Amino acid sequence: MKNVLIIGGTYFTGRVFAIIANQAGYGLTFINRGTYSMKYLGDVTEYKCDRHDIAGLKAIPAGTYDAVVDFCAYEPGDCRNLLGSLNIKASQYILISTADVYDRSIRTPKDETTPLQDHLGNCMAADYMWNKRNLELEAAEVCKEKGIGLTILRPAFIYGPYNYAPRESFFVERIVKGQPVPFPTDSDSRWNFVFVTDVARAICACIEQQDKAIGQAYNLSAPEVVSYKSYTEVLRKVSDRPFTTQPVTVAQVFEQAIPLPFPLTAEESELFIGTKISEQLGVSYSPLEVGMQKAFNAFKSVYE
Repeated sequence: MKNVLIIGGTYFTGRVFAIIANQAGYGLTFINRGTYSMKYLGDVTEYKCDRHDIAGLKAIPAGTYDAVVDFCAYEPGDCRNLLGSLNIKASQYILISTADVYDRSIRTPKDETTPLQDHLGNCMAADYMWNKRNLELEAAEVCKEKGIGLTILRPAFIYGPYNYAPRESFFVERIVKGQPVPFPTDSDSRWNFVFVTDVARAICACIEQQDKAIGQAYNLSAPEVVSYKSYTEVLRKVSDRPFTTQPVTVAQVFEQAIPLPFPLTAEESELFIGTKISEQLGVSYSPLEVGMQKAFNAFKSVYE
């Protein structure tokens, strides 16, 4: 049995990972703020503690884990404070980063050999991206000091049930409520997705194949290149009811503050190559239509 310490893990990606890991027979221990309990999974251990509470982290009982999976490292010092405060032994630390850590000036699809961003950018999510990039470097330093193996996962846009970010739910809500779906007719953006269950299974693969995964960074990105046109076509296939679209220009989206959740212009676009983890660990990706069918069904019940 794999014993895993989960930092965060009760909202979206971490929640799905916990469900799948529990089904696989992993022993699960959670450290989080206690907003949502995971006791419904059965025999799990929970410690209520904010990760920034150093004294609280030091008070958590000692333990030995096959892996620590960190879903909520966002600020400088998060990795060092966590691993420096907990009285644990761990073989592996898995940092959930983001595919947005790469140099944004490089326009070709990015794989794990692409240079990381070397300066703070000026887009809306610049701080988040820059912090994640620096946390990767911080994690590498701390894990080396502690003798813990490091694996970094860099997902593209994650979608699926439990997603609290208003992405696919933005569209499902409008479809269910009979409202037109905004469609940016002149958008030339492209992006990649990864289904949340695929992310969870990728984490399991990294834990179960530590000999291969330690010391590696992996993009998590399905191969389909998505646009607003192709995404709308998928929505029509998975929807159980017809819907109309509201044609708008990119300029109108900005003028009217329409909260479309994906890039609108080619300049905002970023594409990623996620084949390394498939080749090394055998991780596969769900087709977008398959994943979106599950996402649509999950969110439909929320808005009906």
